[in-house]
Formats: sequence, C-alpha cells, structure tokens
Amino acid sequence: MTFDDEQTPCPLGLLAATVALMTRYADAEPGLTASGPCDIHPLLAKKIASNLLFLQRHPALPPQFGKVMAQARTQWCEIINRDTVSDVRCFEPGCTPVHH
Repeated sequence: MTFDDEQTPCPLGLLAATVALMTRYADAEPGLTASGPCDIHPLLAKKIASNLLFLQRHPALPPQFGKVMAQARTQWCEIINRDTVSDVRCFEPGCTPVHH
C-alpha cells in the first residue's frame, strides 16, 4: 500500500473515526433502516479493520504505532472471520487470525 500526499487521510481524523466505529460496534442493538432492523456489526467490523490497516501503514505515524495497529487489526480480523457466514474473509498479508 502506498500513500499519495493528496489522498493520504489525516491520521488523527482516521483514528477518531475508527474509535467512533468501535463505539457503535459495542452497541448491542442492531441498526435501524427504512426497511426495519439491520445488523450492522459485520459492516462495522470490516470498516474498523480497514481503518486499522490504513493507520498501521500511515506514513505520518511512528513504526511502533503501526505495530499496535497491526495487533489490533489482527483481533478485528478474527472477529470478522468468526462471524462471517459468506466466503468473504479478512485474510490478506498482515491479517492472520489469532487462535488462543
């Protein structure tokens, strides 16, 4: 993944957005849509993992921060892989599930 100065997201904004997504994920109630209740947790988890990847590899952040984000992303990928019913998985380089 390479970053372009014009397209590189602000790391603080990305971190704040990720924490907001995590806060929403922690809510046990499903989202409401015009069609009725909808479980948005799988979508939130995928977006959180995506944001953590961007934070992990962000050029403005120190390598130690990237390592912490990589560890957090591994945990979120485990959640995604455990809860995913379809064949869409979060397996890619740097995103291996942790088995305890």
